[in-house]
Amino acid sequence: MKKDREDGFTLLEIMVVLFLISLIAVIVVPRLSWRHSSGIKKSTRTLVREFRVLHWEAISRQEIIRLDYDLDHRRISASIIDPSGTIKSFQTLGVHDFTLSGKVRISLVNVLHEGKVSDGKTFTQFFPSGSVEPTRIFLEDSRGASLTIAVRPLSGRVRVMKGRVERKKMPPPFYGPPSGDLPSLDDTDEK
Repeated sequence: MKKDREDGFTLLEIMVVLFLISLIAVIVVPRLSWRHSSGIKKSTRTLVREFRVLHWEAISRQEIIRLDYDLDHRRISASIIDPSGTIKSFQTLGVHDFTLSGKVRISLVNVLHEGKVSDGKTFTQFFPSGSVEPTRIFLEDSRGASLTIAVRPLSGRVRVMKGRVERKKMPPPFYGPPSGDLPSLDDTDEK
């Protein structure tokens, strides 16, 4: 008997197998390397989530809320300032006290009311008008990776950037008009 085909693989079969292996590697490898990261991404995600929740909590409650940083102990917590001026611990759905993960630390917090703070305690304030105290947070891990978290004062939007990104000048805060109503351009007194 004569064989129609020799034993072995064709070039097409080898190419299909290599393509499938490459596809699986492209999908799986980034996920595996992320799980074994130093924790800087996890800490950044947690901080960004806290910023977003506290921003909306300040607007909905019509009270000043703070995100407090204890740089020496790597602890983050939230507090609320009630109308009498008393500062109380604040926790709600999506907001809780936490310690930065792994070997991650905040190397510097740049806030408007204190400037650059690298040790001790400081905070970021969220106002009922929807504005947020301008803040930049510099996170580092033991392997030298660093991220910058920047909070825009008027919108409360949070931006995460790779590396240490400084801002030359902090913008002034916007607390909103005293009545809470934004003036329109139609209200001019021109006659």
